[in-house]
Amino acid sequence: MAEPVVLRYHRSLYATASVTRAAERFAAFGPAVVEAEADVLVTFADVPDRLRERLPDEFANHALFQTIVDARAEGAK
Repeated sequence: MAEPVVLRYHRSLYATASVTRAAERFAAFGPAVVEAEADVLVTFADVPDRLRERLPDEFANHALFQTIVDARAEGAK
């Protein structure tokens, strides 16, 4: 079995709740979101070899988009 893919996102750009919501959409890869001091860590346990290089960029884009959507929704309240 391949090593898990661990991604680190700084909370100044990525909201933990938004990263968690983004991870739900990537459930096929077995993501787990863990909070660290200044970072949000996401571990993907089941990533096929053919997607290992693309997953970090794809997930980062999705998580950042979700953060923006959530921030706009909070501002509209």
